[in-house]
Amino acid sequence: MGLRDTLKKKVQGLVNRMSGEYSAVAPEEIKPMDRPGVADPNAKVIRARLNRPKEGAGGGSED
Repeated sequence: MGLRDTLKKKVQGLVNRMSGEYSAVAPEEIKPMDRPGVADPNAKVIRARLNRPKEGAGGGSED
């Protein structure tokens, strides 16, 4: 079995997985996803501090 045959089998397997032939039937009604817990209106959002280089700390190009 050569490289061509191997690639051909892999591509055919991928096509079979992606095709609708083996897919499950879609449900009749759409139900929204449940979110566990209760939302807190007093929650505080904290931004992440990224470790970015400082402006004057060299390495940057100055136009």
